Amino acid sequence: MVLTPLTRPLLDDPATRALVERAVPMPLHGHSRPEQLAPLIAWLTSPENTLVTGQVVFADGGADAVLRGDRTW
Repeated sequence: MVLTPLTRPLLDDPATRALVERAVPMPLHGHSRPEQLAPLIAWLTSPENTLVTGQVVFADGGADAVLRGDRTW
């Protein structure tokens, strides 16, 4: 969950926030801000990135690892 004007109303409502946090747990520092993701996106689309292509890059604060659990690893 990225904190934006679109998502702010969801997180401002306590009931909806609880639902969002159950659906998308982010144990590493909570919900992200756009400026936290911007450097990753800038690097992925930059000329310096000559190796990463066709990958799924999770920048989700640990949500994927929590949701998949130990059975995946």
